[in-house]
Amino acid sequence: MFHVGHLNLIRQARKRCNKLIVGVLTDELVSKSKNKWPTIPIHDRLQIIAALKYVDEVDITTELLLHKRNALEKYGFDAMFSGDDHISDGWAFDEDELKMLGVDLVFFPYTKKVSSSHLQEITLPPRAEHAGKVKKIGDGIQFLFPFDKVDKNERIIIYGIGKVGEQYYRQLSELNFCEIVAFADTYAKPGDCFNGQRCLTAEEVRSMEQHYDRIVIASTTYHSQIISRLRSIGIEPGRIV
Repeated sequence: MFHVGHLNLIRQARKRCNKLIVGVLTDELVSKSKNKWPTIPIHDRLQIIAALKYVDEVDITTELLLHKRNALEKYGFDAMFSGDDHISDGWAFDEDELKMLGVDLVFFPYTKKVSSSHLQEITLPPRAEHAGKVKKIGDGIQFLFPFDKVDKNERIIIYGIGKVGEQYYRQLSELNFCEIVAFADTYAKPGDCFNGQRCLTAEEVRSMEQHYDRIVIASTTYHSQIISRLRSIGIEPGRIV
């Protein structure tokens, strides 16, 4: 979630350059680094950054552009800015290479006492409340079910039977939060089952519309593709989480 720490970094960066280009991570990359899907989707985050007076250009940062040399070839910059909380992420190892290419790597002090995770906890109380309960289930829970986007006792289909889907199932089974009417998966075949319940194809999900309230996507890598697939077969966007 965008907060004053991000604003401070962007403001300081703009003072050090004539043109500021801000890269925004894809939803998939955020999920990989944080082990959870971003609260604000990529297209909304792009609009937020583009609206700032300090920003001259905003672009999507893909996995390819995480490699500094690739980013340099695309944008032709002579300085790169980041918060100093990323020094331990390996950015410091890129400093020598960037200097050889004529690029300064500048770290700004991280704004203390503010973080996206903290904001999520205080602005999304249902999620924070259940996060505490999930911790009691035991080790191994990396992907928190989106409790803030699903009402208690709703009937849901979990789309995805990989690691994320398994962990969603485990949380809901322990907390008795809502009813799982079925699972679904892109590679499911008619008659398939998962955890003792039906595992539907996308087409079968369409025919079940009277029997569920929401479809919860349990995938970090293919989240956007699954949304597109479901919308293409007529699933209402408001029923997809």
